[in-house]
Amino acid sequence: MTTGKGLANSQNALRAVPGRVSPARGPAADRGALRTLSPAECFDLLEPGGVGRVGFASADGVMMLPVNFAVAGKTIIFRTAPDTLLALYGDGPVSFQADRVDEALREGWSVLVHGHAHKVTDEPEVKRLESQTRLEPWASGARDVYVRIWPAQISGRRIQRT
Repeated sequence: MTTGKGLANSQNALRAVPGRVSPARGPAADRGALRTLSPAECFDLLEPGGVGRVGFASADGVMMLPVNFAVAGKTIIFRTAPDTLLALYGDGPVSFQADRVDEALREGWSVLVHGHAHKVTDEPEVKRLESQTRLEPWASGARDVYVRIWPAQISGRRIQRT
């Protein structure tokens, strides 16, 4: 909320501006600068694919499950088996998060996507995704359900040594 006393009038508002470096304070000042990423920077980081986590509300509560993913256009693609929770909840609101961390350098980035997941059922589209992404699930067994996440909101942060 951005009321007169809310985010817009606080130091946190500075952190929400893409490209802006958060002011350093105390002993953390020599560790690294935290920077908000633009949506374009976020997609650039996601483009190579990798491993991320899909979050969704299930009958048992909020779930976060790992997936290996690819990017097709400005959408996130993953594969799952037909009998999984990801397939069951593969048509609905989701969050997706991916990151890379270098613990030795204390640097990294994190991208969060809020959007809507849809199972891809159109056979020509599945074939196109197969050839475009060459996405190979890490888990064994048939993973022939393709799920596409259409982002509604994307945000990210990067911490780098200065």
